[in-house]
Amino acid sequence: MSAAKPQLTQILQHPAIWRAADAVRGRQVAQQTRAVVATGFQTLDQALPGGGLPEAGLTELLCPHWGCGETELIASALASLSRQSRWLVWVNPPWLPYAPALQQQGIALPNTLVVHTRSDRDTLWAMEQCLKSGACSLVQGWPGKPLPHQIRRLHGAARQGRSLGLLMRPQSHLQQPSPAPLRLELGPLQEAIQVRVVKCPGHWGSPWLRLPRASLNPVPASQPPATPAAETRPRLLPTPVPHFQWHPPAPAGG
Repeated sequence: MSAAKPQLTQILQHPAIWRAADAVRGRQVAQQTRAVVATGFQTLDQALPGGGLPEAGLTELLCPHWGCGETELIASALASLSRQSRWLVWVNPPWLPYAPALQQQGIALPNTLVVHTRSDRDTLWAMEQCLKSGACSLVQGWPGKPLPHQIRRLHGAARQGRSLGLLMRPQSHLQQPSPAPLRLELGPLQEAIQVRVVKCPGHWGSPWLRLPRASLNPVPASQPPATPAAETRPRLLPTPVPHFQWHPPAPAGG
């Protein structure tokens, strides 16, 4: 019995184990050992385990519509991770990243890639390959309607490659089960970014938070660049952010 007690104590210190007593007493022993990247919003970081987004794992962002502040929310994290000399990968984004604005936020454009895919299956495949490669500090993707087992694979790949995975999903998926350990819901964009922690390890979540806005102004992928006469800022295209097509190889014998 005496030998079993130290072993149990050691097991309970594992960062994947959540204890209600720790949350009630405000103890965050497990979270203190977890590597995170700050969002740059103090109010949000205080509501997140360890004070930021996990550098090795999957986080969901649930949005009422694209362009509701999700890029502004992660801009500081993108800038921080881009200094690691690993890739930042955007997989099938509905918006064309506005390169000058990203650069203004301190994001290293030479380390940034945009991947265009042909289907949701391709998007999930590309995300998983990037996440587990170890060559990417962050991979964010818009895969449509991922199933729980596919989300679980992405989380495992992110942990394997020590990468921050961001899974962009519609707010309508909020009630669907998800194995992602961290889920953030965004509200309609107004004078401030509205966000709440829906699910996180070691905490109860958070009420709605209002965060001050920046202005990154993404351009819809279906919208052509403005004509030179109408422009009030540098054109998106040509952009220093590389774009390329990526799809999985055909099955053997197919």
